[in-house]
Amino acid sequence: MSKDNIINMKKINKYYDDFHVLKNIDFHVKKGEIVVVCGPSGSGKSTLIRCINGLEDIDAGEIIVDDINIHASKKNMQSIRGEVGMVFQHFNLFPHLTILENITIAQDLVKNVKKDEANKIAMELLKKVKLSEKANSYPSDLSGGQKQRVAIARSLAMKPKVILFDEPTSALDPETIGDVLSVMKDLAKENFTIVCVTHEMGFAKEVGDRIVFMDHGVIVEENSPKAFFENPQSKRAQNFLKEILTH
Repeated sequence: MSKDNIINMKKINKYYDDFHVLKNIDFHVKKGEIVVVCGPSGSGKSTLIRCINGLEDIDAGEIIVDDINIHASKKNMQSIRGEVGMVFQHFNLFPHLTILENITIAQDLVKNVKKDEANKIAMELLKKVKLSEKANSYPSDLSGGQKQRVAIARSLAMKPKVILFDEPTSALDPETIGDVLSVMKDLAKENFTIVCVTHEMGFAKEVGDRIVFMDHGVIVEENSPKAFFENPQSKRAQNFLKEILTH
């Protein structure tokens, strides 16, 4: 395993009862790399990235993130949560807290950041995602795209070494997707390590360093965006691209 890798997954197997959702997965990500994971529904994409920060247990294999074997102990699992940010499909904001409070609460509870400093960090991040004016609003006042940008800011507030995106635009109205993708493109320029599960092939082509294509719980192929889109090696990937690019 390369010392440049911040994520190393080796021989990962995962079951949901009798369903074998991940089958002997070997997956790695270098520091500063942007990896886009794509594939049909039910291929194991979301489960793969949820295993990286311990949201899903594994049945066999080894996951090392930033030299920490995350399943070796509960302490390791807790420490990795502070280093791996996660942006979900459905935002998961606290409805009773303001936008500012949604971003500062984890800083306070997990990292013991003082209130003034946490507020300062939150306001800087809201500016980054172009939502400074919404600091004192509540999630119910925001559109889906705005909520997702807040969720990104909340993740960044923890100063993660890796950011995982689990289909961050799939629950959004078409007119709000562009704003979220724009923020993600900005992050890509800042040398964050990003793993993104998405069906946004334009984003994958423009921003990804590597495309990983999954089907039926296995990695079928992986390549640079140019090679993947222009000359997919497997019949399954060819059919997937034909289907998704014609809709």
